[in-house]
Amino acid sequence: MSRQELVFTVHRQCTAFMDVIRSGRRFLPKVGRSQRFAADDVVYDYGDAPNCLFLVNEGVVRTSVLSSSGKELVTGVWGPGEVFGEFCLCQQQRERNERAVVVEDAELVRLGVEELIQLVSVREGALAMLQLFCHRISALEEKVAELAFANVRTRLGLLLLRLAQDGTPQPDGSVLCQEYPTHEEMARRIGTTREQVSAILAQLRREGAVAYRRTGPMRIFPDRLENRIEAP
Repeated sequence: MSRQELVFTVHRQCTAFMDVIRSGRRFLPKVGRSQRFAADDVVYDYGDAPNCLFLVNEGVVRTSVLSSSGKELVTGVWGPGEVFGEFCLCQQQRERNERAVVVEDAELVRLGVEELIQLVSVREGALAMLQLFCHRISALEEKVAELAFANVRTRLGLLLLRLAQDGTPQPDGSVLCQEYPTHEEMARRIGTTREQVSAILAQLRREGAVAYRRTGPMRIFPDRLENRIEAP
């Protein structure tokens, strides 16, 4: 797999598909029940009954799993319009094998199994669910591809490129990110250690691909960063 294939989603080249996803996002909040969560709240935990899924209206939620050795791996970071916790639809899934924690204060729409069954009985509802699940499968396939084929430096570079999408473009070609994950959080997202993330970020800073201090925003240079991502 080439680096160009890995960064396909980073550059959002599939505009038509994203338009379809947005149409589904507008439909689901009309069906479920909204609930507010504060940062660090646990939405659900390992072993909980998988009796509902959630749509993010506002805020950010992180889902993660634990390895047999107790290491946490982030399976997704979900923002407005995205769905998580969909294993409630699997009849053989009797308890959750992941944890969902609120990263930023959030408003979530809770969709129980009965509500989902009622939802998919309507054509528009079934289409909305199909669109959102296709988006989730696509995101998971990208995650698997990164973990399977990309080295740690490449995975971190792809994460930084995704962060740059939400930053503010600057005249010098860089993107200013006022808020960005800690080194520990980055490590969780790409399946490595905080020490490795810190070391690679220091390398990228020396190479001029990123600029940051202990406090304050991070400046990312997407073009320079792409040239320094190694092909797996």
